[in-house]
Amino acid sequence: MNTTESIVESYFRLVRDCFTQPDVKVIKGNNRQLDLLAYNIQERKSYHVEVSVTHCRQWCPTPEELKGNFDRKFFGLPSKKKGDNTDYVKGKTYTESIKKTYKSLGLDYESINRVWVCWTVKDADRLELELREYCKKLRIPLVEVVSFRDEVIPSLMDKVSTSNYEDDSLRTLSLLRQYELQKPNR
Repeated sequence: MNTTESIVESYFRLVRDCFTQPDVKVIKGNNRQLDLLAYNIQERKSYHVEVSVTHCRQWCPTPEELKGNFDRKFFGLPSKKKGDNTDYVKGKTYTESIKKTYKSLGLDYESINRVWVCWTVKDADRLELELREYCKKLRIPLVEVVSFRDEVIPSLMDKVSTSNYEDDSLRTLSLLRQYELQKPNR
């Protein structure tokens, strides 16, 4: 689990009150994994979370690029790469493997909530409409796109206190929060 995935796992655990399981290997998935599965008992909601964060705004995805990412990560469709030995040319998908992975953990493919976490989205004004159309076409619950910059970091910084967290990411956020609270007015 990389740093951003660790921070997102903490966000789902501490802010969204979920039990979490990171880095879930996809059954017969040929080096494929789900970044995070989470479950909120009170709401009875399950989540499949994928994390793709870059802080360079020129590399943040557009709504169109997000749909291709969703196809690959949530539904196991191959990238549209040419070449004799690609999954795309072979027509190989991992949809059934993802379904089996969910089922092995007691999660339902049809009702799981899919969440994509990225720094932010380019052309975000079109995002809601694009997501609704995409999900309606696939007959799935609305895919949620969460901003790492605008939601995850601020929510976690509000949640962490001065505890001596064993988790390096949470400890760093805790120190930054205290810095913000204690810095002299300049």
